[in-house]
Amino acid sequence: MSDGKDVNVTIKIADAGPGGWIAYSIATWIAWAFLCGFVGPKALLLMACISLACTIPYLGAAITQLKLGNVAGGVTWLYFGAFFAFCSALTYFVSYFAPIYGWELDAKVLGFEWAVLGVTLILTTPIFLKYAPASASISVIGADVGIAFLVLIYFGYASPAVMQISGWGFFVAGLFGIVMTVGGILCAAGMKFPMGAPLIK
Repeated sequence: MSDGKDVNVTIKIADAGPGGWIAYSIATWIAWAFLCGFVGPKALLLMACISLACTIPYLGAAITQLKLGNVAGGVTWLYFGAFFAFCSALTYFVSYFAPIYGWELDAKVLGFEWAVLGVTLILTTPIFLKYAPASASISVIGADVGIAFLVLIYFGYASPAVMQISGWGFFVAGLFGIVMTVGGILCAAGMKFPMGAPLIK
């Protein structure tokens, strides 16, 4: 029952963004390892398991950022979770079993998927440059490069040089993603960690 008085309830929501960053770092580094030949096709099934697990922190980051009113960050984590993690998990899984069971696949269709993701991320990179720490901006630029060359790979231009550029782009993305993970966790606990000022003022 109401006594006629207004009751204000404030619910605090913590930002799970650092969880998204660690999922992103793991996802980009397993791609780096595969593209640069540090692991081979026998790793694909485990890569699928890892990518599937990455979906959880991605979605946690997306939900909390959207609730906090950050549409740019929330939507970015949301599509990262859907495609960088969940779809990649399914792709790795299918790619592992395809040669075993003789499945004929046309991987070019993945080039169209990654082209959409790449164009979207590249065109929204200025948001990171202006509002996010430098570490986040450098990480996203690394992902821009990695994805752009990954598109070429799926469209049939999988030369060793293209694979190396894509892989090392993802390495940079993951490295600075780790900085964002650690920085986000420590800063939330009131401890300072150098992540750099936004690159564009």
